[in-house]
Formats: sequence, structure tokens, C-alpha cells
Amino acid sequence: MKFFCSILLSLPLFATGQSRIGEWKSHVSFTQIIRIAETPESMVGATANGIFFVDKKGSQITTKTKSEGLSEVGISALAYAAGPNFLLIGYANGNVDLLQNGHIVKLPDLTWKPNLQDKTINRIVCEGNFACLCCAFGIVKIDLQKIEVTETWYFGAGNDLKGAFDCTVFHDSLWVATNRGIFKADRLRSNLQDYRTWQLQVSLPQPDADYSSFAQSDGLLFTHDVTNDRLLVYDGFNWKTKYPEIKNIRGVKSAATGLIVLTADAVWLAGKTGNTKIDRYQPVSTAAGIDPRDALTSSKGELWIGDYRDGLTHRTGASSFLHHVPNSPCSDQISALKAGPEDIFAATILSSGGTPEAAISIYQAGIWQNFMAADDAGMKSIYPITSFAFSREHPDEYWASSLGSGLLYFQKNRVMTRYNELNSALGALNRSCDVTGLTLDAQNNLWYSNPTGKTRLGIRSASGTFLSLPYPGMNFSDSPTGEILYTSSATQWVVLPDEGLFACKIKGGIENITDDQISKIAVQSRFSNGTTTLISSFKEISALAEDQNHQLWVGTGTGVVVYKDPERVFDPGEFYGTQPSLDDGEGLFKPILEKGKVTALAVDGGNRKWIGTARSGVFLFTEQGDHLLHHFDSQNSPLLSDQVNFIAISPKSGEVFFATDRGMSSYKSDATNSETDFNKVYVWPNPLRETYEGGVTVDGLTDGTDVRITDVAGNLVYRTTSAGGRVVWNAKNAAGMRVSTGVYLIFCSSSRLKISKIIKLLVIH
Repeated sequence: MKFFCSILLSLPLFATGQSRIGEWKSHVSFTQIIRIAETPESMVGATANGIFFVDKKGSQITTKTKSEGLSEVGISALAYAAGPNFLLIGYANGNVDLLQNGHIVKLPDLTWKPNLQDKTINRIVCEGNFACLCCAFGIVKIDLQKIEVTETWYFGAGNDLKGAFDCTVFHDSLWVATNRGIFKADRLRSNLQDYRTWQLQVSLPQPDADYSSFAQSDGLLFTHDVTNDRLLVYDGFNWKTKYPEIKNIRGVKSAATGLIVLTADAVWLAGKTGNTKIDRYQPVSTAAGIDPRDALTSSKGELWIGDYRDGLTHRTGASSFLHHVPNSPCSDQISALKAGPEDIFAATILSSGGTPEAAISIYQAGIWQNFMAADDAGMKSIYPITSFAFSREHPDEYWASSLGSGLLYFQKNRVMTRYNELNSALGALNRSCDVTGLTLDAQNNLWYSNPTGKTRLGIRSASGTFLSLPYPGMNFSDSPTGEILYTSSATQWVVLPDEGLFACKIKGGIENITDDQISKIAVQSRFSNGTTTLISSFKEISALAEDQNHQLWVGTGTGVVVYKDPERVFDPGEFYGTQPSLDDGEGLFKPILEKGKVTALAVDGGNRKWIGTARSGVFLFTEQGDHLLHHFDSQNSPLLSDQVNFIAISPKSGEVFFATDRGMSSYKSDATNSETDFNKVYVWPNPLRETYEGGVTVDGLTDGTDVRITDVAGNLVYRTTSAGGRVVWNAKNAAGMRVSTGVYLIFCSSSRLKISKIIKLLVIH
């Protein structure tokens, strides 16, 4: 579903000009709200991976993610402390961020406690200059003036710890809702750090039940009994069931006019004058209904709902609602990621009633566009997408494959045709038509891998004819079939994760396969130093990429294998690759990532190799893989997770996108695709002002361009060679000092193409 307010409000945030080289962005979804809060200036919505602010004055939306300084992903709690003016953000690993006037103070104390297996912060309750973190093991009290932990309260001895989900003050006592009962203690006289101080409330209908939350109204204390799906009310003497008509409860909160009761598909406003049920949003609502996770009444008495499908939702009238969602992908679950001719395509997964449904998020000119069943009936009931293929002749046309729903043909981002076992040569198993890999060849024939078919490889001709390809070794198998890569030599390479690779090249027409070249191989490497020969075999084949030297790079469960002359696969005899080895000057054979599971491969404009792994983040290696240029993980960078599932590189901007199991982020690289001439060469920023902290970027070059920068007197200031189509200069001279104010000449020359160009740059120091 697209929200008109989202794109309009967010344009100023994403269209502010060129991003700096080395800059990170978090492309996390802001649709699935789990917590909300109010500050004097803004309403705040939190998803698992970021927060955003809706300004009360002009409804401008701003976001904050790990790329903008948040400590983590995995947000689990949110609260505002009015006294010290802190917005507190709690995480599933126990970390806490305190946000004040745009600055972040980090309190990682809980993450340092190795004896606690689960440190999730379930809720944050603020009072004055203190905050109580309701955690999976108890409650941690924080002094917000000193920014330190003052006390820890447990509700059991030794290993009998109970998880705290909410706390409140009622009749001068502290009450705590846990996963095994409600506990009470005198807030003034008790030693709250002694677990024996806390008394289990045995007067409850089920004292050891799971309780999630508290609320107060008209001098009464309400709680949510999770175990028995009911609300209970305490008048100071007895507990009674309240509002038995409300079912599937998620929690209860205090409101200006009574209570807010959150259920799986509704928000109830309960009070003396009666109960109001909100189970749909007008004028816009998803067909799946609403999915509220948090709610509050603001200082103006207005209802705000944190919805897991519709974002931060504001009730503007008795039956009218406005959804606030920053421009972002529609989900953090990503099943495929590819660079199109100009855009980045992310296949995202939505869950409706527990059933995964496909959606597509497209990144173009800094803006995400989302397409799902609510926008296009052709996307309804489509299972997750596994790959994309883009037409060379028609920019508005592309294909998508699905794990269960066959093939989808798109025009202008709308499904025009869906192919499955009923209307094509695709095969299905147990009514699931799986297509796992896609590519278009130079003749616009669509190649696909179909593991549920009688043959695992097929083709749809440019004229529209489907053909199964019964090549030997490619009939139906229980072994999985993965992605397809079409290389510059017109060879199709198919990933067989458990077996190796399958290569084929059509020699005649596609209707006659008898003269085609084919080869099915196990992935093996050979190393020899003259005295020792080492043959290694590889499993868990996961990724393929062809570099600019037409070499084939293969990702496996134990590193990388490179075939320097991949066309030899069709020759008789053994076919071995090599393992790229780090050159650290010792002369030893040190294969890169030999103990790491490779999950993704991408080649940038400088022919450098980006390699994603299952547990160690992402690595950037030089052209031959012999030197490591960068290693990014979730600890040393804004990368959202160490599990990198997909990598895609924007050919124009050089921005590298990483899809992880926790969402997507990108890094502005210093390499872009090479141009064939100098017609598009430009330098930015120009002028380079004293307030700009980054360097100078020259774009639009050919690969290997010799770039020399001089002052107007002809003195050489900097010299380098371009990686792909880009060069970056830090605006400093050989002594490491920023150059003085003046005009500088940038000489660009390509000996290979015998072309040159001079551009001017103004530097203001």
C-alpha cells in the first residue's frame, strides 16, 4: 500500500543532493510500528530497526537509524522522560540510547552482563529523573541525571528469574507484571534489591499467570492476564474480570478518557460512557485489517496508534485516520535484491495472517516506491519473489520468479501475466510452482530454473514459446536449484547448491538442444607451488559473478573459487578453478574467506569484489582478490547484521546495497561503472566550500583514466588512476594539508581510448 502523505513529507530528507563517498544509509522499513511515544515537539514511532518523528507543527517527518547514530537494530522499547527531556530507546540486547536535542548518549551496561542469556528490554517506564527498564530477567532502575544504573530488582532467587513486562505505582506501592505473576512492594520502605521484599499477589484468580501490562482509571488498577486472555481490575481489595467481550488482547494502557485496550485486530477505547471499537481505518485501510501494537492519547487528547501494517496512525476524526510512514521499503524481510538498468529492485515479504506474500520495493533517485497486492491485484496471493530479470529492449518491462507462484511479467510495475503449471511448461509439486533463478540472454530469451518441474531448466523464447530443456543431469531432483548467470560469452551458468554448477551454450536454435554445449561440474580448485599440489572440493554453492576480465567468481560454503577461463568448462578433462590468496608479503598460500560461508558476490565499476558472508559481514577485495580493502560488520559500521544475504550495486551512483536478515543498508563506494568517453565527466561539489567536510569526486570517467590535479601555476597537487568511472580526492596536498583557496585544473586522459579532458574546480578554504 502506498501512503500519499509519506512520499510528500519525506522528499526533503532524501533529495538533498549527492551523498558523500563512504557515507552509509539505512534503508529500513518504517511501516511495522511496535512502539510509540510523545515528546513536546513530536510524535515518535519505532520499528525494530529505527525511529521517526512526526513534527507537531508542520508534520515534517525525520528519521533516525543506525546510520544516524543509533546503537543497534532490534528496538524493543520506547519512552519519553519529561524531566530530563530524554527519549529512551531500549533494545533486545539490553542496550539503551538516550536521545536529547539530536544527541545520543549510550548506556550499554546491560550488554556487559555475560550471565544473563536474555536481556530484552520489554518496556520503559519513566518517573521524574528515573526510568525503570522492564527486562526479561527483572527491572533495572536508571538515574537519568547521572546516566547510570542505580538498582536491579529481581523477582526470584538464583535461576528462578522472572521476566518483567510493566510496572506502575498504585496506592504507594510498586506493582510489577511478570511472566509468572504480579509482584508488589512498598516503594518507600522496602529494600527493592532483595527479591524477598517482593510479594506475589496470591489474591489474583490465577497468581502464576503471565501478565503483560497495567493501566489506571478512576482509581482502579487494570491488568492484562495473557494466560487467560482477559482484563482484570483491582479496587484495592479484590480482583474481578472486566470487559469480558474483548478477546485476543495484546495489552492495556491508560488514556485521557479511560483505557486503551489493544487486541490482535482492533483498538478498544473503554470508559464509563461505553466502549468504542476501532477495527478499520478510513478512508484508507488494508484488506487485511488493522494490526495495532501500541497506542496513546496525546497531550491534545488525540488518539495515535502504532500499527504493524499501516505505520504511525493518527485519528483525525471519529472515523478518519492519517497514516505517517517515512519513505522506505515496505518490509525488512528481503528475498531477492538486484540492480536494474537504473534502479535497485528489492523483493520484500509481507505477512498476512501468517502467510508470506510478495511485494516489490524499487529505489530510484533516492526514493523508494512500493508495490503490493493493495496496489496491484496481480500481486495478490503471490509467494515470495526469488529473482528479477530486466528487458534490454524495453526499460519498463521486467520479470520476477517466485517460490511457489511461478513467473510474473511486469510492465510499468504492474503484473501483466502470471505463468505457472497451468498455462506454461513450468512444473509444480504439491501445487507449488517454484522458479528460483532468472536471466535474459542477448536475444531476449528468458531462462529460468524450475526445481519443481520435470526438468530443472527451461526457456521462454522472445516470441513467447515455453520450452523445457531436458539436458542430461538436469531432470527433476530433490537437490535444490538456484540462480542463473548469463555471461558475456553467451554461456548460461546455473547454481546447483548441493552439486556444483551446470553450464550450457546454445549452438543452433533454442528448439534443438542436441548440438548444445553442456557441462555439469563439481566446484574444485587446484593449487600447486611446484612441489605440492592441493585439490580442494567445495559444497554449498551460493553465488556467481562475472568480472570485467570475464572471469567467473563462485561463492561457496568455504570461501571463493575463481575460473579464469570459464569457457574451458566445455573442454575434455578436468576443470579446476583457483582460490584467490591474500598477498601479505610472506609468500604463503592464504585463500580468502576459506573458513567463511559466502552468501553474495558483486563486482563494482573498478572490478573489485564485494563478498557477503553468513556470519562475518561483508568484505571488499581488490580486482584479483589479493588485498583486502574494507571489512564491514555490525560492530564496526552501520551494517545492520553480520548475515549478508544479497549485494547489489547501482551502476550510476556506485552505491552498494546490502540486504541482511535484519534489513537493508547501503554504502557510497568510490567506484562506478566505466564510461566509453568523457562526455559525462563532472566534478562535485563544485565549488568546494570550507563548510564541506568531504572530498572531491570526479565522475563519468573511463576505467583506468589518469587523473592529475594542479593549481593554475601548473604545480602537481594530486595524481591517481580511476577505479571504474570515479576518482576521489581528499582536497589535500602531498603534505596532508587542505589546499588553499583557488582554481584547480583536473586533467583526465585515457591512453587506451586516446582521449583527454580538462575541468576546473574552485576550492574555498
